[in-house]
Amino acid sequence: MKVAYIVLDPVKSARLRKIAQSVRKCGGVAFSVMIPKVRFVWRGNKLGRLFIGITNYLAFILQIMLVKADVFWVANCPDIFVLPLVLRKKRYVLDYRSPWALQVRQEFGSGPWARLSAIIEDIGLRYAEVITLTTSKLVTRVKRYGKPICVIPNYPLKSFRVTVSRAEFRRSHSVSDSENVVLFVGRLSRVEGADMLCDIVASALKKANVVFWVVGDGPLYPLLERCKDKFPSNIRLFGWRPHEEIPNFINASNVCVVPRHKVPYSHFYNEEGVTKISEYMLFGKPIVACGIAGSKQYLLLDEKEMAEGIIEALNGKVPSPSYRTWEDCCEKKICELVGLLRSSNS
Repeated sequence: MKVAYIVLDPVKSARLRKIAQSVRKCGGVAFSVMIPKVRFVWRGNKLGRLFIGITNYLAFILQIMLVKADVFWVANCPDIFVLPLVLRKKRYVLDYRSPWALQVRQEFGSGPWARLSAIIEDIGLRYAEVITLTTSKLVTRVKRYGKPICVIPNYPLKSFRVTVSRAEFRRSHSVSDSENVVLFVGRLSRVEGADMLCDIVASALKKANVVFWVVGDGPLYPLLERCKDKFPSNIRLFGWRPHEEIPNFINASNVCVVPRHKVPYSHFYNEEGVTKISEYMLFGKPIVACGIAGSKQYLLLDEKEMAEGIIEALNGKVPSPSYRTWEDCCEKKICELVGLLRSSNS
């Protein structure tokens, strides 16, 4: 059985790499990934991003029309990539990672783009043979379609391990054993709450002497640089780092934070779908979050309470999270899914 995975940016998809590894372990499957042959980038205003996005989508759709496979596995956001498969009457699994239609409505308002995205999302879910989800929180959104549903969380691989000791890594970044490090990992954007970090730092420093490590890059990097100028001894900006280095940063920290703004789809995100949360969990770090779904794995607060939550975590009042890995929680589900597809293919 030939399975082709379709995602707009496969190079940056850690989930794709984990799925590929597990599918190949199941045996009897020729797994391939469709690589976009044309990709334009625009870093200007929203209208320009919309135009470039549409151009990239159309080029990718034309490419999908030519790909041959028994089954396609399509990552949503955008859901538009299922359309050529529906037109070709091909079998596909929809990897429904987040509610695309709600995200479009949040960014562009309740106009024609929101209505069009809702129609496309409905088509993608309606014609899918199987729906895979990153989090159980999304089940309520898709169960009305009556399709087989498989929840495959974004948990880290067991190979997500440190390469140097905690003490050595802290020394290499001039941090003593007695200093408290608060860690943020992610894209420096409003979506991931990077615009909240400066206020969180200022509030936390009124209560304790802490050092904030910010690992990531993005459009708000200049904002964080200005914040660092205000607190030069308490903020370290590391920029983008290779994924294999992230375990060292997590292991060397005391508390990890997940700041998000509350939006209409916040309740769909928890430790199952937000990769960095489960990566923090792997090292047993206390986690303080806002703007996502509630969970026993982290302390969930309002935006203005993040600093207080950090102090609580430093004082040992936030319980350690559970240890969960891709191999333990996801590989069996993927092999069951492959078996289901293979039985339908025979």
